[in-house]
Amino acid sequence: MKRTYRFTATVTDLKTGEREQVSDTAHFDHVVSRADARTAIGNELSWQKRPGAQITITD
Repeated sequence: MKRTYRFTATVTDLKTGEREQVSDTAHFDHVVSRADARTAIGNELSWQKRPGAQITITD
């Protein structure tokens, strides 16, 4: 069963230092809890060099 979560987050671009609000959808190929989804979203944003703060699942 696939799971989709919509989220908003405040991210900081590490290259410019600018902060911005982003909204997007995260898709998972398996069942995950909201807490695990929030962790995975935060990890993905960090990997993109845009650490997220105040990640909120809006689902």
